[in-house]
Amino acid sequence: MSLRDRVIRLNGARWKTFRTAAAIIEPLGHVTHGFGAVDGWHLLRALGRRPMIFTVALPGPALQASMYDKVTVFAAESECLADDLSRAGVAPERIRVIYPGVNLNEYRPLSRTKRDRFRLLFASAPSDAGEFDARGIPVLVELARLCPEIDVTLLWRWGHQDAAQRAFANLQPPPNIRIDTRVVQDMTAAYHDADAIACLYAPGFGKSCPNSVIEAMACGVPALVSATCGIGQLISRNGAGLATSRDPADVADAARTLVREHSRFAAGARRVAERHFDVRQFIESYTELYEGTAAAVPHDVPVRTPAGASR
Repeated sequence: MSLRDRVIRLNGARWKTFRTAAAIIEPLGHVTHGFGAVDGWHLLRALGRRPMIFTVALPGPALQASMYDKVTVFAAESECLADDLSRAGVAPERIRVIYPGVNLNEYRPLSRTKRDRFRLLFASAPSDAGEFDARGIPVLVELARLCPEIDVTLLWRWGHQDAAQRAFANLQPPPNIRIDTRVVQDMTAAYHDADAIACLYAPGFGKSCPNSVIEAMACGVPALVSATCGIGQLISRNGAGLATSRDPADVADAARTLVREHSRFAAGARRVAERHFDVRQFIESYTELYEGTAAAVPHDVPVRTPAGASR
Protein backbone atom coordinates (compact mmCIF):
# COMPACT_ATOMS: atom_id res chain seq x y z
CA MET A 1 0.00 0.00 0.00
CA SER A 2 1.27 3.47 -0.92
CA LEU A 3 -0.66 6.28 0.75
CA ARG A 4 1.36 8.90 -1.13
CA ASP A 5 0.49 7.45 -4.53
CA ARG A 6 -3.00 6.36 -3.43
CA VAL A 7 -2.30 2.82 -4.63
CA ILE A 8 -3.15 -0.57 -3.16
CA ARG A 9 -1.58 -3.57 -4.88
CA LEU A 10 -2.96 -7.05 -4.29
CA ASN A 11 -1.65 -10.48 -5.24
CA GLY A 12 -3.54 -11.53 -8.35
CA ALA A 13 -4.32 -14.92 -6.84
CA ARG A 14 -6.06 -13.47 -3.76
CA TRP A 15 -9.54 -13.08 -5.17
CA LYS A 16 -11.31 -13.03 -1.80
CA THR A 17 -9.09 -10.16 -0.67
CA PHE A 18 -9.72 -8.36 -3.94
CA ARG A 19 -13.50 -8.73 -3.64
CA THR A 20 -13.42 -7.41 -0.09
CA ALA A 21 -11.23 -4.44 -1.07
CA ALA A 22 -13.47 -3.70 -4.06
CA ALA A 23 -16.58 -3.70 -1.87
CA ILE A 24 -15.00 -1.14 0.46
CA ILE A 25 -13.19 1.10 -2.03
CA GLU A 26 -15.23 1.07 -5.24
CA PRO A 27 -18.25 3.00 -3.85
CA LEU A 28 -15.91 5.91 -3.01
CA GLY A 29 -15.17 6.62 -6.67
CA HIS A 30 -17.11 7.98 -9.61
CA VAL A 31 -15.90 5.51 -12.26
CA THR A 32 -14.50 1.98 -12.02
CA HIS A 33 -11.90 0.94 -14.59
CA GLY A 34 -11.04 -2.72 -15.03
CA PHE A 35 -8.49 -4.37 -17.33
CA GLY A 36 -8.65 -7.97 -18.43
CA ALA A 37 -9.73 -10.58 -20.96
CA VAL A 38 -13.00 -11.13 -22.79
CA ASP A 39 -13.67 -13.90 -20.26
CA GLY A 40 -12.53 -11.92 -17.19
CA TRP A 41 -15.42 -13.09 -15.00
CA HIS A 42 -13.40 -12.73 -11.78
CA LEU A 43 -13.19 -8.97 -12.30
CA LEU A 44 -16.72 -8.57 -13.59
CA ARG A 45 -18.09 -10.52 -10.66
CA ALA A 46 -16.28 -8.35 -8.10
CA LEU A 47 -16.83 -4.93 -9.70
CA GLY A 48 -19.72 -2.86 -11.01
CA ARG A 49 -20.95 -0.70 -8.14
CA ARG A 50 -20.17 2.42 -10.14
CA PRO A 51 -20.31 3.18 -13.88
CA MET A 52 -17.68 0.88 -15.27
CA ILE A 53 -15.13 1.00 -18.10
CA PHE A 54 -13.64 -2.37 -18.95
CA THR A 55 -10.48 -2.44 -21.07
CA VAL A 56 -10.26 -5.73 -22.97
CA ALA A 57 -6.62 -6.55 -23.70
CA LEU A 58 -6.80 -10.33 -24.11
CA PRO A 59 -9.03 -12.70 -26.08
CA GLY A 60 -11.10 -15.41 -24.47
CA PRO A 61 -14.37 -17.30 -24.71
CA ALA A 62 -17.54 -15.27 -24.38
CA LEU A 63 -19.30 -15.10 -21.02
CA GLN A 64 -23.02 -15.03 -20.38
CA ALA A 65 -24.48 -11.75 -21.59
CA SER A 66 -25.61 -10.86 -18.07
CA MET A 67 -21.98 -10.70 -16.93
CA TYR A 68 -21.36 -7.88 -19.42
CA ASP A 69 -24.46 -5.91 -18.43
CA LYS A 70 -22.73 -4.13 -15.54
CA VAL A 71 -20.11 -2.63 -17.89
CA THR A 72 -21.02 0.83 -19.12
CA VAL A 73 -18.50 0.87 -21.97
CA PHE A 74 -15.83 -1.49 -23.24
CA ALA A 75 -12.45 -0.25 -24.50
CA ALA A 76 -11.07 -2.92 -26.84
CA GLU A 77 -7.34 -2.80 -27.55
CA SER A 78 -7.84 -4.03 -31.13
CA GLU A 79 -10.49 -4.32 -33.79
CA CYS A 80 -10.41 -8.10 -33.34
CA LEU A 81 -11.32 -7.79 -29.66
CA ALA A 82 -14.11 -5.36 -30.54
CA ASP A 83 -15.46 -7.99 -32.95
CA ASP A 84 -15.23 -10.65 -30.21
CA LEU A 85 -17.32 -8.46 -27.92
CA SER A 86 -19.90 -7.88 -30.64
CA ARG A 87 -20.19 -11.62 -31.23
CA ALA A 88 -20.65 -12.03 -27.47
CA GLY A 89 -23.76 -9.87 -27.70
CA VAL A 90 -22.38 -6.48 -26.61
CA ALA A 91 -24.09 -3.63 -28.47
CA PRO A 92 -21.75 -1.69 -30.80
CA GLU A 93 -22.50 1.62 -29.06
CA ARG A 94 -20.93 0.21 -25.87
CA ILE A 95 -17.62 -0.63 -27.58
CA ARG A 96 -14.70 1.69 -28.33
CA VAL A 97 -11.38 0.71 -29.92
CA ILE A 98 -8.55 2.37 -28.01
CA TYR A 99 -5.05 1.17 -28.80
CA PRO A 100 -2.37 1.19 -26.08
CA GLY A 101 -0.16 4.28 -26.04
CA VAL A 102 3.57 4.67 -26.61
CA ASN A 103 5.70 7.73 -25.88
CA LEU A 104 6.79 8.55 -29.42
CA ASN A 105 9.55 10.84 -28.19
CA GLU A 106 11.12 8.05 -26.14
CA TYR A 107 10.52 5.32 -28.72
CA ARG A 108 11.65 6.81 -32.00
CA PRO A 109 13.77 5.81 -34.99
CA LEU A 110 17.51 6.47 -34.94
CA SER A 111 20.03 6.45 -37.76
CA ARG A 112 21.32 2.94 -38.42
CA THR A 113 24.70 1.73 -39.53
CA LYS A 114 24.68 -0.77 -42.38
CA ARG A 115 24.75 -4.35 -41.10
CA ASP A 116 26.05 -7.48 -42.73
CA ARG A 117 23.30 -9.63 -41.26
CA PHE A 118 19.60 -9.09 -40.63
CA ARG A 119 18.60 -9.25 -36.95
CA LEU A 120 15.21 -10.49 -35.77
CA LEU A 121 14.24 -9.97 -32.13
CA PHE A 122 11.66 -11.78 -30.01
CA ALA A 123 11.41 -9.71 -26.84
CA SER A 124 9.05 -11.84 -24.77
CA ALA A 125 10.65 -15.27 -24.48
CA PRO A 126 9.15 -17.43 -21.70
CA SER A 127 10.80 -18.56 -18.51
CA ASP A 128 8.21 -21.35 -18.41
CA ALA A 129 9.06 -24.15 -20.82
CA GLY A 130 5.37 -25.06 -20.87
CA GLU A 131 4.68 -21.87 -22.85
CA PHE A 132 7.21 -22.61 -25.62
CA ASP A 133 4.70 -23.66 -28.25
CA ALA A 134 2.15 -20.94 -27.41
CA ARG A 135 4.83 -18.26 -27.64
CA GLY A 136 6.19 -19.61 -30.90
CA ILE A 137 9.68 -20.66 -29.79
CA PRO A 138 9.77 -23.83 -31.96
CA VAL A 139 8.59 -21.77 -34.95
CA LEU A 140 11.46 -19.29 -34.43
CA VAL A 141 13.96 -22.14 -34.19
CA GLU A 142 12.71 -23.53 -37.49
CA LEU A 143 12.81 -20.05 -39.02
CA ALA A 144 16.47 -19.78 -38.05
CA ARG A 145 17.10 -23.20 -39.56
CA LEU A 146 15.43 -22.24 -42.84
CA CYS A 147 17.09 -18.78 -42.98
CA PRO A 148 20.73 -19.16 -41.95
CA GLU A 149 21.34 -15.63 -43.26
CA ILE A 150 19.14 -14.16 -40.48
CA ASP A 151 20.19 -13.85 -36.82
CA VAL A 152 17.38 -14.49 -34.32
CA THR A 153 17.61 -13.30 -30.71
CA LEU A 154 15.27 -14.45 -27.92
CA LEU A 155 15.28 -11.98 -25.07
CA TRP A 156 14.72 -13.69 -21.70
CA ARG A 157 13.71 -10.83 -19.40
CA TRP A 158 12.39 -12.58 -16.28
CA GLY A 159 11.85 -15.82 -14.43
CA HIS A 160 13.84 -18.96 -13.70
CA GLN A 161 15.64 -20.07 -16.81
CA ASP A 162 17.23 -23.47 -16.14
CA ALA A 163 14.28 -25.59 -17.32
CA ALA A 164 13.62 -23.23 -20.22
CA GLN A 165 17.28 -23.43 -21.29
CA ARG A 166 17.11 -27.23 -21.28
CA ALA A 167 13.89 -27.20 -23.28
CA PHE A 168 15.47 -24.81 -25.77
CA ALA A 169 18.54 -27.05 -26.14
CA ASN A 170 16.24 -30.00 -26.84
CA LEU A 171 15.03 -28.16 -29.96
CA GLN A 172 18.59 -28.45 -31.33
CA PRO A 173 18.74 -24.80 -32.37
CA PRO A 174 21.09 -23.75 -35.19
CA PRO A 175 23.94 -21.32 -34.42
CA ASN A 176 22.10 -18.27 -35.79
CA ILE A 177 19.50 -18.26 -32.98
CA ARG A 178 20.52 -17.38 -29.46
CA ILE A 179 19.16 -16.50 -26.04
CA ASP A 180 20.02 -13.13 -24.51
CA THR A 181 19.68 -13.30 -20.72
CA ARG A 182 20.95 -9.83 -19.92
CA VAL A 183 18.86 -7.59 -17.68
CA VAL A 184 17.84 -4.91 -20.19
CA GLN A 185 17.29 -1.53 -18.54
CA ASP A 186 16.62 0.34 -21.77
CA MET A 187 14.40 -1.54 -24.21
CA THR A 188 14.79 1.18 -26.84
CA ALA A 189 18.42 0.09 -27.25
CA ALA A 190 17.29 -3.51 -27.79
CA TYR A 191 14.83 -2.41 -30.47
CA HIS A 192 17.39 -0.21 -32.22
CA ASP A 193 19.75 -3.20 -32.33
CA ALA A 194 17.13 -5.18 -34.28
CA ASP A 195 15.91 -4.99 -37.86
CA ALA A 196 12.52 -6.59 -37.16
CA ILE A 197 10.44 -7.62 -34.14
CA ALA A 198 8.75 -11.04 -34.01
CA CYS A 199 5.63 -12.20 -32.18
CA LEU A 200 4.35 -15.56 -33.38
CA TYR A 201 1.88 -16.37 -30.63
CA ALA A 202 -0.61 -19.20 -30.99
CA PRO A 203 -4.28 -18.30 -31.57
CA GLY A 204 -5.91 -17.02 -28.40
CA PHE A 205 -2.63 -16.56 -26.54
CA GLY A 206 -1.18 -13.30 -25.24
CA LYS A 207 -2.09 -9.67 -25.61
CA SER A 208 -3.92 -8.45 -28.65
CA CYS A 209 -1.41 -5.55 -28.80
CA PRO A 210 1.92 -6.95 -27.54
CA ASN A 211 3.95 -4.16 -25.91
CA SER A 212 7.18 -5.17 -27.62
CA VAL A 213 5.56 -4.97 -31.05
CA ILE A 214 4.11 -1.47 -30.69
CA GLU A 215 7.24 -0.14 -28.96
CA ALA A 216 9.47 -1.57 -31.68
CA MET A 217 7.27 -0.16 -34.45
CA ALA A 218 7.54 3.27 -32.83
CA CYS A 219 11.31 2.84 -33.17
CA GLY A 220 10.89 2.19 -36.88
CA VAL A 221 11.30 -1.59 -36.52
CA PRO A 222 8.82 -3.58 -38.67
CA ALA A 223 6.89 -6.50 -37.19
CA LEU A 224 6.60 -10.16 -38.11
CA VAL A 225 3.48 -11.48 -36.36
CA SER A 226 1.15 -14.44 -36.56
CA ALA A 227 -2.02 -13.82 -38.54
CA THR A 228 -4.11 -14.32 -35.40
CA CYS A 229 -2.39 -11.46 -33.58
CA GLY A 230 -5.00 -8.84 -32.71
CA ILE A 231 -3.20 -6.12 -34.67
CA GLY A 232 -1.89 -8.41 -37.39
CA GLN A 233 -4.20 -7.04 -40.08
CA LEU A 234 -3.51 -3.45 -38.99
CA ILE A 235 0.21 -4.13 -39.42
CA SER A 236 -0.15 -5.77 -42.84
CA ARG A 237 -2.72 -3.29 -44.13
CA ASN A 238 -0.46 -0.33 -43.37
CA GLY A 239 2.84 -1.79 -44.52
CA ALA A 240 4.28 -1.89 -40.99
CA GLY A 241 5.33 -5.51 -41.34
CA LEU A 242 3.73 -8.83 -42.19
CA ALA A 243 1.20 -11.18 -40.62
CA THR A 244 1.69 -14.84 -41.47
CA SER A 245 0.64 -18.33 -40.52
CA ARG A 246 2.84 -20.14 -38.00
CA ASP A 247 4.00 -22.60 -40.63
CA PRO A 248 7.82 -22.26 -40.65
CA ALA A 249 7.98 -22.04 -44.45
CA ASP A 250 5.47 -19.16 -44.47
CA VAL A 251 7.33 -17.43 -41.66
CA ALA A 252 10.61 -17.79 -43.54
CA ASP A 253 9.08 -16.31 -46.71
CA ALA A 254 7.73 -13.35 -44.74
CA ALA A 255 11.09 -12.78 -43.03
CA ARG A 256 12.88 -12.74 -46.39
CA THR A 257 10.35 -10.19 -47.66
CA LEU A 258 11.15 -7.96 -44.69
CA VAL A 259 14.85 -8.26 -45.53
CA ARG A 260 14.30 -7.30 -49.18
CA GLU A 261 11.96 -4.37 -48.49
CA HIS A 262 13.17 -3.30 -45.08
CA SER A 263 13.18 0.46 -45.70
CA ARG A 264 9.55 0.47 -46.83
CA PHE A 265 8.36 -1.60 -43.88
CA ALA A 266 10.42 0.44 -41.39
CA ALA A 267 8.79 3.66 -42.56
CA GLY A 268 5.38 2.00 -42.36
CA ALA A 269 6.06 0.84 -38.80
CA ARG A 270 6.73 4.35 -37.54
CA ARG A 271 3.78 5.70 -39.48
CA VAL A 272 1.40 3.19 -37.85
CA ALA A 273 2.78 4.04 -34.41
CA GLU A 274 2.18 7.75 -35.01
CA ARG A 275 -1.31 7.16 -36.33
CA HIS A 276 -2.60 4.61 -33.82
CA PHE A 277 -0.32 4.28 -30.77
CA ASP A 278 0.58 7.83 -29.75
CA VAL A 279 0.30 8.03 -25.96
CA ARG A 280 -1.19 11.53 -26.21
CA GLN A 281 -4.06 10.18 -28.27
CA PHE A 282 -4.42 7.32 -25.77
CA ILE A 283 -4.70 9.74 -22.82
CA GLU A 284 -7.18 11.97 -24.63
CA SER A 285 -9.37 8.99 -25.53
CA TYR A 286 -9.51 7.72 -21.95
CA THR A 287 -10.04 11.21 -20.54
CA GLU A 288 -13.11 11.58 -22.74
CA LEU A 289 -14.24 8.08 -21.76
CA TYR A 290 -13.89 8.81 -18.03
CA GLU A 291 -15.73 12.12 -18.29
CA GLY A 292 -18.52 10.71 -20.41
CA THR A 293 -18.96 7.63 -18.24
CA ALA A 294 -18.97 9.64 -15.00
CA ALA A 295 -21.52 12.09 -16.41
CA ALA A 296 -23.83 9.31 -17.58
CA VAL A 297 -24.95 8.43 -14.03
CA PRO A 298 -25.40 10.92 -11.14
CA HIS A 299 -22.83 10.40 -8.37
CA ASP A 300 -25.46 10.18 -5.68
CA VAL A 301 -27.27 7.16 -7.13
CA PRO A 302 -27.52 4.10 -4.88
CA VAL A 303 -24.49 1.84 -5.01
CA ARG A 304 -25.09 -1.45 -6.77
CA THR A 305 -23.88 -4.69 -5.22
CA PRO A 306 -22.51 -7.23 -7.71
CA ALA A 307 -23.76 -10.78 -7.32
CA GLY A 308 -21.46 -12.76 -5.07
CA ALA A 309 -19.65 -9.73 -3.64
CA SER A 310 -19.83 -8.67 -0.02
CA ARG A 311 -20.67 -5.12 1.12
